[in-house]
Amino acid sequence: MKNHNIILHIPHSSILIPNDCQFLISKSDLALEIHNMTDHKTDTLFVLAGARRIVFPVSRLVVDPERFIEDSMESVGMGVVYTHTVDGRPLRHISNTDRQGLINTYYHPHHSKLTQMVDVCLAEYDSCLIIDCHSFSSYPLPYEQDTNRPDICIGTCDFHTSKELISSLSETLSSMGYEVAINSPYSGTIVPLKHYHKDQRVSSVMLEINRKLYKSCADYLKLQGHLSEVMSRLSIIRKKGLRAN
Repeated sequence: MKNHNIILHIPHSSILIPNDCQFLISKSDLALEIHNMTDHKTDTLFVLAGARRIVFPVSRLVVDPERFIEDSMESVGMGVVYTHTVDGRPLRHISNTDRQGLINTYYHPHHSKLTQMVDVCLAEYDSCLIIDCHSFSSYPLPYEQDTNRPDICIGTCDFHTSKELISSLSETLSSMGYEVAINSPYSGTIVPLKHYHKDQRVSSVMLEINRKLYKSCADYLKLQGHLSEVMSRLSIIRKKGLRAN
């Protein structure tokens, strides 16, 4: 059925902080941190009939499913388990045991589910397209080195994102009036480690939406419709049998 080989991956929409997670900052500062770091409304903004969906259940301040277990962002305290705020202040002290506990509780189950969903798509359709669904602040956050702020950023992977996929996305979004950038201010897109740089039947692309685009209800509904149309076109590309380069 249409779009059943597409997976919408939504990692940063939750604001849920479990009761057993303790932080060093005040409640008001924590609320601001959650506000800054949450991809607000992406769980409802990205809608595609027939597509499979996976939504990470807790805030990225608890565990960030888009990081590697050993990630370069550890250098600023924002690896898989954040220890610092966006402006570099200590967020929490956490032991290796507690860190691993969070990874086992939230990170590994999420990635196992994503891997299983990809495997099902491959078994049923011999192809799978992951759309990594994000949003970003209209102003650069203190830890960000790339201060570019387009309307929409397309994140790619040389192995899993075809040139046709990139050009179709960019051209379609531009024709709708959006300013589009490729891999700026954010780059990359998620692929399960089982398939990463191994199986070109798995395609992936990241869509990062500037939050200024959906501040009002009318703008939100307009953008939601545009994104649905864009993602449907990606489904057509996949059906033509295009593969990542």
